[in-house]
Amino acid sequence: MPGLAVCTIDSGKIKWSGYYGFQNIEKNIPVSSRTLFHISSVSKTITASAVSQLIAQGKLHLDDNINLYLPFKVQNPNFPGVPVTVGELLRHRSSLIDDVDYLQPIWDTSKGDPKIPLAVFLKDYLSPGGAHYNKEKNFLTDKPNTLREYSNVGFALLGYLVECATREPYDQYCRKNIFEPLSMNQTAWFLKDLDSNIVAMPYHYSDSMHQFIPYGHGGYPDYPAGELRTSAEQLAHFLIAWSSDGKWQNRQVFDSSTIQLFTPDDIRLGCYAWNIFAAPKGLQVMYGHTGGDNGVFTIMEYQPVIKKGFICLFNGDFNGNSENGKNMFDLVSMIYESLNK
Repeated sequence: MPGLAVCTIDSGKIKWSGYYGFQNIEKNIPVSSRTLFHISSVSKTITASAVSQLIAQGKLHLDDNINLYLPFKVQNPNFPGVPVTVGELLRHRSSLIDDVDYLQPIWDTSKGDPKIPLAVFLKDYLSPGGAHYNKEKNFLTDKPNTLREYSNVGFALLGYLVECATREPYDQYCRKNIFEPLSMNQTAWFLKDLDSNIVAMPYHYSDSMHQFIPYGHGGYPDYPAGELRTSAEQLAHFLIAWSSDGKWQNRQVFDSSTIQLFTPDDIRLGCYAWNIFAAPKGLQVMYGHTGGDNGVFTIMEYQPVIKKGFICLFNGDFNGNSENGKNMFDLVSMIYESLNK
């Protein structure tokens, strides 16, 4: 791995942090507490938290038909009379799916910030007559709320619902209502809003060349699903607030009852947006999310009752079958066990 940043939290505080390797190998810049990593799909927890704020304010409701808010109609063409709800999007049960034939080239080759606005991307993808509307590839043949199918497009749509409900761009909403209140002042969805000197370069390791190859910095139009860049310490601020009844430094950022709705202390009740990570025998089950992208692997987990958690951010490719992948899992397991002692 080129570089790694780790933070652990315990009862509302950062307990320990560590920084290793390089954020940029070519420039010989080491990873530090300031290094900003692309956190990929861990970003979905931020998007879910934005939705939770609007649910607490009564501006969105989990059981609402999303077409109550959208300027264009979204429905599964295989089930035209069945609504898609906000809650189904959060649980990846909306029947809206990712057409990888269209999306993968964008994810793999895009450089810099996205060129297609979020609203345009979603209308072209989900609305009949749109440039990238595809009845077979964009929707399941299963009815909404009958099958879980992980959907980046679904989470991009959640970000757009926040725009529609608040009438302000999603990235600006997050900055004012999440990042600034949580002292995440060097966190942003777009590269243009960050200091490029502290953004970690994503890398791929070439076995044939025996060296790391930089990918460059990319961006894609479904950005609420995975394009956030932040540091381990700043992301820890978010995790502390979420695991501390919504409070950060005595400020109520998230509603405690909505946190219990999304991630209840009793994990058997299920959750919205987060995943449930099974634990080895004798250890606590945890909520969390992982992220993977070109030159990126990230993981964030926490246990709601003991209020402990951890964050690991890597700026390299992940291959679970490789020796490197096994070492990464060993590292995560060690942190997991230390939190439960």
